[in-house]
Amino acid sequence: MQLNVFDSLFVNGPTIFFFDVVTNVFVAFILGLFISFLYRITYKGYSYSTAFVNTLIIICMVTAIVIMVIGNNLARAFGLVGAMSIIRFRTALKDSRDIAYVFFALAAGMAAGAGGLMIAIVGSIMVGLIILILFGTNYGSIRHKELLLKFWMIPEEGDQPIYMPIFKNFLSNYSLLNVQSARLGQFLELSFHVRFKKQEQARAFIRALSGLEGIERVSLVFGEDTG
Repeated sequence: MQLNVFDSLFVNGPTIFFFDVVTNVFVAFILGLFISFLYRITYKGYSYSTAFVNTLIIICMVTAIVIMVIGNNLARAFGLVGAMSIIRFRTALKDSRDIAYVFFALAAGMAAGAGGLMIAIVGSIMVGLIILILFGTNYGSIRHKELLLKFWMIPEEGDQPIYMPIFKNFLSNYSLLNVQSARLGQFLELSFHVRFKKQEQARAFIRALSGLEGIERVSLVFGEDTG
């Protein structure tokens, strides 16, 4: 009897026993815990999500189950892809590291589900050690804070702007980013990237700049702490 494509979804299933299922899912659970623990201790930011940490564990386990269901059946694989394409993920991952952890959980779950427990465990441990080393050494960081300075200034004639003596007194480096008209041309809005000689001088710098006649709306935005 000839089988159609739908019948092939339910025959030639993977040869897997109850103990194998329990073992693979349990290993995926342990690896999910390990990955979520790494995420917790290496997280840097202001929008920590407990739900995302729990999701990493669930992703790892569910991926292992999916891989066991697929086995070596190509038709079943396409069927699952079609079924899962119905799902719409509306939560955007704001940090590229979050995306990396999602892939980490997927890879660990796939290895566990395929029965490659040694690959799953050893691979996860090695990746985890690299993550800890990168986190501990703060690899890729630069030893200063990037700050964005904005203020309004009355247009003036002259070779040297009125703010230049204060810049030279407080800043080790500065670069003009943008100049645009404000309040129907009565003011110019200037934007700078600045770096202080001493970080604790920020408040004194703002007070000195705000005290100049013809300068208004001074704001200093601190970027990511990279050191």
